[in-house]
Amino acid sequence: MPAIATRHRLRTAALELFVEQGVVETTTRDLAKRAGIAEGTIYRHFESKDELVRDLFRDHYVRFGTELNRIQAETPGGIDEKLQAMIAFMCRLYDEEPTLYRFLLLVQHNALPNIRVSPNSPGAIFRNLVTRAIEQGEVPDQNPSLAASMILGAIIQPALGLIYGSLTGTMSEFAPAIASACSALLRAHAKSAPTTH
Repeated sequence: MPAIATRHRLRTAALELFVEQGVVETTTRDLAKRAGIAEGTIYRHFESKDELVRDLFRDHYVRFGTELNRIQAETPGGIDEKLQAMIAFMCRLYDEEPTLYRFLLLVQHNALPNIRVSPNSPGAIFRNLVTRAIEQGEVPDQNPSLAASMILGAIIQPALGLIYGSLTGTMSEFAPAIASACSALLRAHAKSAPTTH
């Protein structure tokens, strides 16, 4: 089997197993069995299971951020229209690629510190969007980093609710309400909050 095909099978198996069993609970033996390869073959592609996790996260996180950035750049209108399109994309991704989305959510706390800060990270993209909206007078002056974090929280928490069963439905069903809440959140700025641009 060509090396590229083996690597792809290994990455696919890892994504599935990490979501099904958890990263810590998944062994290299589990990975090899699911991918249909010898256990030693894993080490021809990755130094360790941790490197595999970082590689998967980095690749999908950057691809996700790049697409999010493209959507905000190509969507006409102001911040409300851009937020609607960006949130619709994020919600659609959850519905269409639930294993990938769950992986990104579930390993982010361990994987993000190992990822170089990128201008294409979702946080940076939302922060830049809020900064431009402040500069253009669409929303009150506020801390763009805090606003971006709150927007991401408004998207991530319902996804976690679906994962853990406290919500039912689809993320796409929730997208309009999430976008509306984020737009309102940006306009409900408290004057006492410090601003950092």
